Amino acid sequence: MHDRHGLSVFLSAASRDFRENPEGWENHNISTFLEAMAAWVIDCDEFFRRNGGSLPSDDAWAAVAKIVAAARIYE
Repeated sequence: MHDRHGLSVFLSAASRDFRENPEGWENHNISTFLEAMAAWVIDCDEFFRRNGGSLPSDDAWAAVAKIVAAARIYE
């Protein structure tokens, strides 16, 4: 993901995929989805190590938290 627009496109595509292919998703409700996100954030070091990347900056993590919090009330 390189910019805000790309993230928006990705999230829209993920939403569409969830509606059209729910069997491909392990988490079928917001509660289990958020729990999986929380667990992955704790365990993601290995993902980044295996894929030759580095952990995102603290600012990136803060931005994700703000996006999730804002989505709770945004229409």
